Amino acid sequence: MNRPQFLRAAFVAVVAAGGLALMGSFGALQWPSVLAYSGLVVLLFGLLSVLVPLRWLGFSRRSDGLLVGILAGAALFAAGWFWPAGSSTITSPATRLDAFLPAYNFHERHEITIQAPPERVRQVLDQVSFADLGVVRTLGAIRGIAMGHLRAARGAQPASPALPMVRMIESRRTNFFPLDDTPREFVFGLAGQPWNNVGVRLKAEDFGSWAPPDNVKIAANFLIEDAGNGRSRVITETRVAATDESARGKMARYWALIYPGSGMIRRSLLSAIRERAERR
Repeated sequence: MNRPQFLRAAFVAVVAAGGLALMGSFGALQWPSVLAYSGLVVLLFGLLSVLVPLRWLGFSRRSDGLLVGILAGAALFAAGWFWPAGSSTITSPATRLDAFLPAYNFHERHEITIQAPPERVRQVLDQVSFADLGVVRTLGAIRGIAMGHLRAARGAQPASPALPMVRMIESRRTNFFPLDDTPREFVFGLAGQPWNNVGVRLKAEDFGSWAPPDNVKIAANFLIEDAGNGRSRVITETRVAATDESARGKMARYWALIYPGSGMIRRSLLSAIRERAERR
């Protein structure tokens, strides 16, 4: 490999590593999202080559970079877009989340350690609001625009972002609804077609049996564990179960796109809880 080829390979490797590190900062890497967003980045480079020929990458003509960008970008995006969804089942339930949704197709989990006892952390969980997270408004607008719903883009954030998150879910201001609330765990759900911004509010006792075709059920929680020495471990987990194959495919494509933003919001929530709980 000569020097120009080595430099080109090194550049590609650095960009790829940087992209993976960025996505990893939002949550554990999931291949559908990695491939879909990698495809979009490669396609963007191909489009840029029309304006600025990427000769330093080995493309002598604008059309070469565009063609490679379109073909490679489309292939990567398609691989993520059509990545088959798997399934998991909890055989030994240990939490209230396990009880409400033990079998699921999509999943994310984040945790944080806080220098405060569980009682204090639980108080803070009841106080934190989306007003603490500037990222929510931006991501809500992007989501709405991407789905083609300009109205949703303007109103994707909670109607009253200063309202504590737990209280907002307990109210009827969002499509989310409470499932259970204990001193150590708050569980909430969503049912419907999130890719169409359609939700159905359910009662906790109806959540398990609700299964109309072409829909999904989502259950999420905030679990507080005693980590010893006056510390707490807070875990937030989200699970999604499709009611049939049609919904499974639609949710797979939707999940591939929203997963990084979802992880960003949940990690921001955990950071906001820690900041409030550790504040003197």
